Amino acid sequence: MRVRGWLGIGALLAACHAGPQAAPVPLEGTPGDLSILTGTWVGSYRSEATGRHGAVTFRLRAGEDTARGEVEMTFSPALALYGDAREPDQPPSHDFCRTLDIAIVRVQGTQIRGTLASYWDPDCGCRTHTVFEGEVQREHIAGRFISRRETDPAHPVTGEWFADRRPE
Repeated sequence: MRVRGWLGIGALLAACHAGPQAAPVPLEGTPGDLSILTGTWVGSYRSEATGRHGAVTFRLRAGEDTARGEVEMTFSPALALYGDAREPDQPPSHDFCRTLDIAIVRVQGTQIRGTLASYWDPDCGCRTHTVFEGEVQREHIAGRFISRRETDPAHPVTGEWFADRRPE
């Protein structure tokens, strides 16, 4: 039974994985400010309130003002589904994970702020808008995010995220 549960989780993660080409991300900031983001960044995010978590990837080439980046999100129903160790050949009936595009990133000094493209959230059955902020400290970025659901904007979902620069 445990092996089947782990196989189901593996299938879920494989289904969430995006293709090799992330969407272009427009960047705003001076060339000096943008240079601190040069490289490939890999990390994750988590919301303690919902248990939602996933991966963050971002790549900026030196001298460019457009990067490639995405957020891989696993929604709560999928976490519950696979937490119940369902059979791996029973696909979920809804889209519980997907790759979300980073819409824009603004950089000023070591501070970054950005937004995700709005997305359909099966947890609330509504569109959701997410803003993230962070601070770059050499090879590490850490910050917080706020997601506002259209059905209940007064009660946002919050969480933390980080990314580390990978050696080239």
